[in-house]
Amino acid sequence: MSDLDNQITVSESATDPISNHSSSIGSRIRQARKKRGFNQAELATRLGVSQPTVANWESGVHDPRQVMLAKTSEALNVQLGWLAGGERSPSERDKHPTAAYIRRGLFHVPIVTLEDAMLMIDQHAHDLHEMATDYIPVTSGSDSLFGFFVTDEAMNLAFPGNTLAVVDYSHRVPVNGDIVLLKLPSGGPLLRRWRRNPSRLEPFSSDPSHEAIYIDELAGIIGTVSVSIRFH
Repeated sequence: MSDLDNQITVSESATDPISNHSSSIGSRIRQARKKRGFNQAELATRLGVSQPTVANWESGVHDPRQVMLAKTSEALNVQLGWLAGGERSPSERDKHPTAAYIRRGLFHVPIVTLEDAMLMIDQHAHDLHEMATDYIPVTSGSDSLFGFFVTDEAMNLAFPGNTLAVVDYSHRVPVNGDIVLLKLPSGGPLLRRWRRNPSRLEPFSSDPSHEAIYIDELAGIIGTVSVSIRFH
C-alpha cells in the first residue's frame, strides 16, 4: 500500500473526525494533530519549531508558510490540499493586496446638482438625502460622500463628458495633486487640481486657453474628489 493510500482523507461521514467542517487552516491542523494523538509539543518537535508556534497556528494568530504547511501535512499524514484549503487567519488575509479594499463598506452615494453641492460648504446645515436626485453604490473608506456630474470644460481631460465626480466632504485639507471642489467668494463653484510651490489651482483641459489660478490661501474647500465614474 502506498503512502498516499495511508493518508487520512477527507470524508463526508459524520463519524470521521477529519472533515471539511473545520473552516480554518489552524482548526484543521488541530483536528489532524488530535487524530494522530500528538500534543502541540510533539508536533512542534517533528516539525523543528517551538510549541508556541504550533499554538499560534491553531489559534489563528498566523498561518504556516507554504513549505512548513507541506511538512505539517506530512507529519500529520493528511492531504496537503485539504490542509491548505482552510480559510486563512485574519492576519494573513490582511496581508493580501486586496484586503484593504475588501474591508471597505458599500456606501450609497447621493447624487446632487452642482448648485446643491455648493451648499455643503456648511455640511451640518443641509441633508444630502433631501437634495439627492439619485444614488450610486461606491466602495469607500468614507461615508461622507456625494456625487455630481462634471460639465466644466477646464477639467475635460480628467472628467470627460457624462462623468460623475464623487466628493469626500470630510477631506478638506488637500495634499498636492488632489482635485478639489471649492466655493468661490463670488458664490460660484470651482473644480481644479491643487498644486503647491507655488500655490495654484490647475485646469486639466484639452483647451490651452484655460490657465492656472495662483492664490495666496486655499479657502472655501467643500471637499476633494475621491472617485470618478464615467457613464456610457
